[in-house]
Order: sequence, then C-alpha cells, then structure tokens
Amino acid sequence: MTGSRILKSSKAMNSRKPVRPSSIPFVLLLSCFFLSGAAGLMYEVLWVRMIDKVIGSAPFAVATVLSVFMGGLALGSFLAGRVIDRVTSKRKLLSLYGWLEFAIGVYAMLLPLIITALEPLYRVAYNNLFSHFWLYQVFTFLGCLLLLLLPTSLMGVTLPVLCRFYVTHLDHLGTRTGRLYGVNTFGAALGCVLCGFVLISRLGVWGTLLVAVLINFFIGASCLLVSTRRAGFLVLEVVPSRRGETGCKSKSPAAFYDAKTAWALCMFAVSGCSAMAYQVFWTRLLGLLLGPTTYSFTLVVSTFIIGLAAGSILFGRLADRTRNVFLMLALTQILAAVFALAVSQFLGNSQFFFSKLISTFQESFGTMTAVQSVTLFAVLLGPTVFLGASFPLVTRIYARSLPLLGGTIGTAYAINTVGAIVGSFVAGFILIPVVGKENGLR
Repeated sequence: MTGSRILKSSKAMNSRKPVRPSSIPFVLLLSCFFLSGAAGLMYEVLWVRMIDKVIGSAPFAVATVLSVFMGGLALGSFLAGRVIDRVTSKRKLLSLYGWLEFAIGVYAMLLPLIITALEPLYRVAYNNLFSHFWLYQVFTFLGCLLLLLLPTSLMGVTLPVLCRFYVTHLDHLGTRTGRLYGVNTFGAALGCVLCGFVLISRLGVWGTLLVAVLINFFIGASCLLVSTRRAGFLVLEVVPSRRGETGCKSKSPAAFYDAKTAWALCMFAVSGCSAMAYQVFWTRLLGLLLGPTTYSFTLVVSTFIIGLAAGSILFGRLADRTRNVFLMLALTQILAAVFALAVSQFLGNSQFFFSKLISTFQESFGTMTAVQSVTLFAVLLGPTVFLGASFPLVTRIYARSLPLLGGTIGTAYAINTVGAIVGSFVAGFILIPVVGKENGLR
C-alpha cells in the first residue's frame, strides 16, 4: 500500500505542469533588459569620445573601446556561467541583477573623473613614445583595458543571470533566450540612435552620461524593490521536458559536448566573427557613400542591430517548434552569406543611387536621414535577420539541463563574442589594409 502511494505520488509529480510564477517579474525583466541595452550602447559611444580625447587617435580609439567592450562582455558571461547555476532562488537572481545595474551605473559615473586624473600619465607616455607608434598603441590599449574591463564584465554577467531567471522550462528555451537577446538588442539600437542623433547634441557628453547612469539606477532600484515581494516567486526546479530533456546537477555543461554541439558552437563563433566583419566593411562602404560622419555610422550600427534582434526573436520561436534545429542553424548561416553577398554587391554599385538620394533631400536633413534609414534597413534586413538567428538556435542545441542553463548560456555567448572580437580586428586591421574591402568581403 505504502509503495503504491509513493509510486502514484512520484507519477503525479512528474506529470504535473510547472506552476507559473507571477508575470510581473517577467514583464519587469524584459523592460529592464531593454533599457539596459540602451544604456550599454550609450556608454559605448560616450567612452569612444572620452578615450579619443585622451589618446588622440580616433580610429584606434574606436577599435580599442570596441575590442575591450566585447572582451569584457565575453569574460563576464563566461565567469558568470561558472557560478550562476548555484543560485536557485528567483528572488536572489533578480536582486543580483539589480545590484549589477547599480554597480555599472556607479562606475560609469566615476569613469570620466578617473580618465581626467590619468591624462597627465597619457601625456608623458605620448611624449616619450611618440616615435614608437605601435608601442604607444599597446600602452593605450592596456590602459583602456584596465579602465573598462570591470563595467563591461558586469554587463556580460547580466545575460546568464537573466536567462537563469526567465527560462523555467526547456521547451520554451529558444523562445525565451531569443526574446531576451532580441529585447536587449532592440534597446541597444534605441540607445545608439538617441545618443547619435539627440542626446549628445542637446545635452552634451555629461548630460548624456547622466541619462545613462539614471537608467541603470532605475533598473537596479526596480529589480531590488520587486525582489522583496514574497508572492510570485518560486525556487527553480528541474522540470522534465516533453522531449525527454532532464536536468542533472551532477554533470557540467562540458558533459553535453558531442559532434553536433561542437559544430554548432564553432558555427556560433564564425557567425559572430562574420557579423562584426560585415559591419566593419559596410560601415566603410557607406562612409564613402553617405560621408564619414557620426550619423552614417549610427545609421549602419542601429539598422544592423535591429536586424539581429528581429532574427533572434523570430528564430527563437521557430527553434522550439522544429525537430532539426541544427539543420535550421546551417540553413540560416548559408542564407546570411547569400544575402551578405547581395548587400555587398548593391553597396559597391550604389554610388549614383545614394548621390541622387542626397541631392533630392539635401534641403531637409531630417527627411534625408529618414529615407536613408529606411533604405539601409531594407537592404541590411536580410543578412542581419539570419545572423541574429544563431543565438537562440545554438542555445537550443547546446542547453540540455535547466539547472546548468547559466553555464551553457555563458559559455556560448562568450564563444560568440570572442568570434566577434576576432572579426572586428581582422576586418579593420588586416583584411582592409592588406587585401582591400572587395577581397576582404570574399
């Protein structure tokens, strides 16, 4: 009798559906991650301007800040993946995210003062290393690394933390990771547009910095406030999936490597590399067509980011509905290459098109910018949507255990980000100077 009751109880526990927590924390989470993406891109733009004034070399300032920014994201994501799976309370996860946002805001507020204090050191280094160009660039890179590694690493921690909070069942893994990544990326596009077109021109660097810091403080306060509510939070549990995927705390993410997973992670690294390389190439091409201005760079980056976000959300939903996720990943990357080839061909032969566009709307800068934005969005949408598909598809392939989700997300995101660093560096410093844009694109 007792054994029968235990058996029935066990079956009931395995067959029951997971209890859904209150939707309030989830809505808050998506809203905050959207705003966090906006603040992150605002910081990136501001830090480029701040570092440029100190080291006095705009191209290298951009390359240095971007490399350190992405390197910090990769490091933070990887380190968070090692430890975040030990946190099983949703309340603690949300509270941790709130404190991370507070820490980012505090450091960002102090950073201009730190840079100002270090200006005499950079003057001495410049005067003594003037005849040693690359030695000075190495010095400035290391200095930038020390300045920006902490805040960018904290930013990188947030994605594994929020995936651990937001994903409660492996059957909606693709949808929810794609949604998180997409929402954050849409926020980044908004931050890029606001910073490039509105905030700096109206509020200046310090005013724009204050806006970004206040966004971080608002996110931190909101998450900490909601995390104190007892209602609506559950302890994370291992919930069996329809497809037989179960969690096992005795394993590590490395235990789930097989040939298909290894190929998926390699493809994720190459996808990140290609995406950043395309962005560098297309920015150079459009700089020649639209003029090497802040506005043309902002247009390229924002439209590129929007396409990545749309692809992440779209294919995140499809990842949970297809039986062969690996095949879908392969097809999306092939289509990304085909569309990238078409876009490059169009941009390489569009001098007269953009000249006519600028000539037609030269009396109204706002109208001209709007038309350019719509045109670029239409042109870049194809390849960027398929490039954006890689994140939810790879996580769907790689993640096999809910209790180890933070580790798998952190590792995968770090691999992709390292690929992006390589793509940015190789495209900007090797391919374009050595073989040119056309052969570099090939």
